[in-house]
Parts: sequence; structure tokens; C-alpha cells
Amino acid sequence: MDPVAVDLTMLADYLEAQAAESPNGRHLQPVALDHEHLRMTGIGLTAGSELPPHDNPGEAVLQVLRGQVRLVSLGADGTEARALDLAAGFLGRIPDGRHRVEALEPSALLLTALPLPLRG
Repeated sequence: MDPVAVDLTMLADYLEAQAAESPNGRHLQPVALDHEHLRMTGIGLTAGSELPPHDNPGEAVLQVLRGQVRLVSLGADGTEARALDLAAGFLGRIPDGRHRVEALEPSALLLTALPLPLRG
């Protein structure tokens, strides 16, 4: 497979612009790098918007390209268990269980995940 490059500055500009135009203040964009298993998704969030509670996609990290977000781990009862603030240039490990992401300011993120194997 040939090398592929993504301009992260241009991606961040695009994600923030799309999120600003979205009624829910967020935009998700797959980043195609021709990997069989590895998944990358660009995420744009306006200040105050969030990715609502969801389960861990697998082994995953969240890179903040621009802005500042709060990565919140949720307990079994849905209450906040732990919060981690991440600013531009930081990389955070996605919690193993349910979590959500809150935008503290307009933000552009890159989620990189290796999905969990399907279980029968």
C-alpha cells in the first residue's frame, strides 16, 4: 500500500466549519486511509455541544487538533466517574466503558480506533 497523507490543519478547518453549520453543533467525517481494520474519524464540535454517551468503539485514542474538550467516563449508573480535559496537541485514551465528549470551546478532533472483534 502506498503512503497516504492528510493535512490535519485543513481537516480541522473543515470539521469546525461543518459543525458550525450543523443544527446539533457537531460533524463526524470518516478519514479514509485504506486500512482494513483501523478506523479514523474527524469530529467537529461547537462550544457547548457534545458527543452524547456511547460505548467504547474498541481500542481508541482521541487527538485534539484544535480547541479544548472534556472526555467524561461514565459509571454503570450513568453518572460521571472521571473527567479528563484535553487541549489542542493532547492525545487521550478512550475509556473502556461508556463515555461522552463535551466541547469546552469550538474543537476539531481525530478519533483513531481499532474496533472490538464481533462476538457471536
